[in-house]
Formats: sequence, C-alpha cells, structure tokens
Amino acid sequence: MTKVTAITLTALMVLIASAMTVSAVDKVEIRGPVAQVVNGINTWGPQDFAGFYYDIDEGLGGESLTLTITENNVLAEDTGVEYRTVAQPNDFEFDEWGQYMTIGFLADKYFAAYDAGSHLAGRSTDFNPMKDEQLSKVLMDDDTSRTFTSGTPLKLAEGYELAIQSIDLDGNKVFVQLMKNGAMVNSAVVEPSKAGADITDKTYVYKMDMGDTEKIVVIAVHFKNAFRGADTDLATVDGIWQISDTPTSIKEDTEYDKMTIQTVDADAMTILMTNEDNKITLTKKRDVSLMENIRIKTADQDATAEDPLRFFIYKEITEPGTYEIRGSVKDIGMGTVDWDFSTFAGFFYDIDDNLGNEKITMTITEGNVLAEDTGVIYTTEGQNHKFDFEGWGDYATIGFLADEYFAAYADGSHLATRSTDFNLMKDEQLSKVLMDDDSSMTFTSGTPLKLAEDYELAIQSIDLDGNKVFVQLMKNGAVVNSAVVEPSKAGADITDKTYVYKKDMGDTEKIVIIAVHFKNAFRGADTDLATVDGIWQISDTPTSIKEDTEYDKMAIQTVDADAMRITMNNEDNKITLTKKRDVSLMENIRIKTADQDDQPLRFYIYKEMKIEGDDVAVTPAPVVAPEPVVEPTVPEAEAAVAEAEATVTEAEATVTEAEATLTEAEETAAEEEKGIPGFEAVFAITGLLAVSYLVLRKRE
Repeated sequence: MTKVTAITLTALMVLIASAMTVSAVDKVEIRGPVAQVVNGINTWGPQDFAGFYYDIDEGLGGESLTLTITENNVLAEDTGVEYRTVAQPNDFEFDEWGQYMTIGFLADKYFAAYDAGSHLAGRSTDFNPMKDEQLSKVLMDDDTSRTFTSGTPLKLAEGYELAIQSIDLDGNKVFVQLMKNGAMVNSAVVEPSKAGADITDKTYVYKMDMGDTEKIVVIAVHFKNAFRGADTDLATVDGIWQISDTPTSIKEDTEYDKMTIQTVDADAMTILMTNEDNKITLTKKRDVSLMENIRIKTADQDATAEDPLRFFIYKEITEPGTYEIRGSVKDIGMGTVDWDFSTFAGFFYDIDDNLGNEKITMTITEGNVLAEDTGVIYTTEGQNHKFDFEGWGDYATIGFLADEYFAAYADGSHLATRSTDFNLMKDEQLSKVLMDDDSSMTFTSGTPLKLAEDYELAIQSIDLDGNKVFVQLMKNGAVVNSAVVEPSKAGADITDKTYVYKKDMGDTEKIVIIAVHFKNAFRGADTDLATVDGIWQISDTPTSIKEDTEYDKMAIQTVDADAMRITMNNEDNKITLTKKRDVSLMENIRIKTADQDDQPLRFYIYKEMKIEGDDVAVTPAPVVAPEPVVEPTVPEAEAAVAEAEATVTEAEATVTEAEATLTEAEETAAEEEKGIPGFEAVFAITGLLAVSYLVLRKRE
C-alpha cells in the first residue's frame, strides 16, 4: 500500500467517524425499573439496574440495593435502605497474570485484591487492600498489542506514561522510566527478548504504598519484545494493568450522603451499608441523593390508593465521556424476550405523567437466530399529554427510537386552532419535543429570549401604555417572523397573550412549532421588558415515519395516525446472536452479546449517550503491531524504524499544511452558521483529505 493510499484511507475513516456521532447531552440519567410507594420491599441488582457495575462477558456484578417501605411512605433509619456488594474473581485480560478480585461499589468498578497465587500478588508486599479498608478504581485492563518508541512514551491513566530510555545492543534489556505529569517516579530494566525469559523478566511493575497497604502493584506492563534501532528504539507490549493510586475509603462508619458503611469483611469480601440515622420519606416530587451519584426520584403526582406514588432509583453521570444505558440482561435460552420503559432505561419515560410505551420483542429461534421480519418487533403508541402551560391544553406525545417526539395537537387545543394542520402523523412524520416549560422568566429588549435550534425571540418595542409588544423571531441572527402580542390590555385572552410561529413541515401546512405565553410587559425609559410563563417548541426538521423507512436493521411496517401507533420489524435482516457481537439495531439502539463460551449466551440492548466536555482526556489509539513470522534482526528493525520515521515526518508536514485548510473551513463554518450539525466537520475533513492527497502525491 502506498503512502498516498494509506493517508487517503485514514482521512476517509476520520470523515466517516465524524458523521457517526452519538447523541450529546450535558448529563446522563440511568434509571432502574419504575416502582410504587406501597408498604413492602423493593430490590435492585446489576441485571435489572443498569447503573450498577456489570461485566456481561464474565457475568460479574455483585451490588444490590433494597428499600423497605413502611407506614406513611417511610424508609426507616438504619433498616429502610440496605446496600450490599461482594467481590468476585476476574481474569486479567492478559491471562498469564492470573486473577484478581473485582467489586462493584457505589455503582462503579473497583479492585479489591490480587488472587493469592497470581503473578501481581507475588510482586506485591500487601495484595489485599480490603484488609486495610480501602479499594482502588480499575483504570486499565487490556491485552491489546501496542508498539511504542523511545520518542513516543506509552500513555497510561492519571497522568502516567512509560518511556523507553535505552535498549542494549542485543535488544535484550530495555531500560524504562515511569513518569507522572512529566516527573520521573520509577525506573527499571525489563528483559523481554533474552533467551528463556519468563513472565517476571517480561513484566514491568510499579508498586507503591497506598494508605496502610504496603508496596502493592498499581501498574503492570507486559513486554512482548524489543528492538534497538540506529536512532529510535521500540518495544511491543501486549498487557497493561493499572489501578488508581488514590484509594477509596471503606472504613466502617464512613458516610456517603445518606448511607453509612456498617461492616467490611475482607475475608468474605463483602460490604454492607445502611441509611443509619437518616429517615427518608417518599413524598411527591422528591429527588434524594442516596449515596454518591445514586439517587431516588419520585413523581410529581397526586397519589391515590388506586394509583400509588411512582418512583425509581437512578444513577446520574455528569463527567464527559460515552456511556451505555443498557436494558435488563437476557439470555438466548429464553425464547421470546422483551424490553419496555421499565426494563430499558433508554426508552422515553415521563414519571410525572406515567408516559412511555415503547417496546421491543425478540423471538429467538434455532441457531440463536432472530429471523427476518419476525425476529425483532418494535411498537410504540402516542399518549395524551398536558402542556406544562396548562392553558394551551393537550398534545399527543410518542416515544420513538428511544426519544420523545410530538405527534399531534389535541383537537380543540389552543395550538391546534392556531395551526392549519395539527396532526403530523397523518403526513407520516414526527417532530422532536425541544421545550415544554411553564417557568416564569423575564427578558429585555437588549437580551432576547433564547430558544432551541438557534432561535431567539427579541422585543423590538412596547407601546406607551405597555399593552402591545412588537417581537421578532430570529434564527441564526436572521429575522424569520414578527408579530404583536397584547398581554397587558384589558380583557386580554390566551390568543392575545400567546405568540406563535408556524411553518410548513413537509406535507403538513402551517403547524405551530414555537409558542410563547406572555404574562405581562413593561415599557421603560431605556429598556423594555416582558415576563413569559409558557414556552413550547418542537423541531423544525421533522422525522420521517413513512412506511418502509429504514432505520439500520429495522423498517417501519405500519403507521396508524388515528390510533397513533407505529410498528417496525427487522424486514429482510436476519440477525444471528453469536458471542462478542455489537449490532446496530436502529439509530443508537444496539444489541450486545457476551464474549463467553459457556451457554446460554448473555445479551442486552443498549443506548449510547455522550457527554461532551473540553476537559475530556483523550488517549491516542494504540499502534497495533503485526505478528511477525520471524523476529527481525537488528538491521531489519533499524530499516523499519528509518522508514517509519520518514513516513511520520511526511505525515507531520502534511498535517501542518492541512491545518491551515482546517482552520479556514472552521472559520467559514462559524461565520456562515448553516445550522446543519456535523457539516462543518465534513467540509473541514474533506479539505484535509484533499490536501493530504495532493501533497503526498507530489512527494511520491
């Protein structure tokens, strides 16, 4: 493969990756099954509460939470909430190191101890931190082959990196230094290529004291081989292990919000916590921090004996990264399995109004097959929903592709009467619900009211009496509509007080997509202001639900606009559930199977969500070294290094030239603000691709 081809393919891969983005949010809420506040016991484990740590490949996860509800909806102190967790044996990804004990704690994965006979236990002085009442987060457990050089250290977590300082003439001894945040903390010699080298010769370890735990291995790196070059040395590693150097306390009486550690059994490797001295009463519209990021949420509902108060536990995540919201774990021996809003937190659900009825049913036939047309069936129906600003009446909401959509305005509702067409489903389309809010907020003539999708509503003027407000609606700074509302005039009705913006969406004519209810308005000497207490907005880009529309492996079969029902199936797409599969089912809903040999095979559906942030630490993708049939001699390694350095030099020059094009593309996109997500990146990367191709073609 020529360098031109390689760079071209690389740029194309980046281009494709940029187009396959995951939904980005500012936080992720992973909820457990919905329960009701009635006297009795509710228990959640890792297979039904996706917030708890769970390893599908090994079937690991030992956390459980039990709530005992007594009279008057009380979780009594000491006995109302019990959290238990137990450590379980887990194989290192690099098998030769043996096993360690992993434990779910506070809904995250922790290291509890090295197995007594494991290699890393033998390299440690103390190997069981639980005996010292502490745990450590598992940061890396990987057996991917990576090649790094004396010029490019091996990146690890928490600011660590391992650097090659030198390799002896025979290529047997590698002198390495471990650095943290640029400062050296350790150095050692490993001998991966010497004759008869054993696992100790090939494994670099860094051990340190953690609290009362003495000299425990926190980093281990297994070297596969090493080569000395004329200017650059290189080594291949095929095992990395790292735990956090900052332990988490599990001492008895340690408090985590409303929970307190009661017992720690380092032999049985169990932990028990209760809500000691913390009575919790489950009343409407509560959001209680139970322990760390595990919370309890109750509905904003007026409960009755026939309709008791609803609640669920959930895990809230705000740290940038990509997360799985998984459904309850199933196995292929079950025949027919299904998930709804209660067993799959990825589906749309409104706890206050008990809305959400998406459902996926899978029928597994002989050979672990989900047969085309009948193997996967997805159904959803619209439901009546009151606007948060109740004066507007009702609308039909529908969960679709695990998100909330608008289907239609209720016949006779205020926004239906302001629209020409009011039922999107009759034209086989839906629109995402962007805003539904009855909070009071004041904005001024100098500060427009911010809406979604780059819309904003600006006060242009208010008449002398403060009755008439002239407003303009802008998108990306351009005026798209103007109107007069009269919130303060005598006898003003809801029409006088409600600004609406309507537009054609596909075959649907003049449907309201934005509504703002004005409470009052005031004219000032220099600044005019108004108070609004109702905002409604749906997306101006509808989603097609025409029959035969395909979403990955699923296709829409029927759309009933009167019953507001949609059905989909895996038309013409047979799916076989074999081990270690990750199948895109529809949009960002996927199927994952375990990497296991024993039967029955475990699997679940999941939804992927991304929290964006500037402070995300991104580790470069590893350079995967090919398996050599015969290990190269030193001259061959030197030649390989020289060729690699030349390629890197050319690639760096190409990137330097392409950065100018990328910067220009970004600036142009920022100035034009087309409002089409992802297109700026597409144009920028296309420029990078073109420059890369032309520059390298010239050099070839």
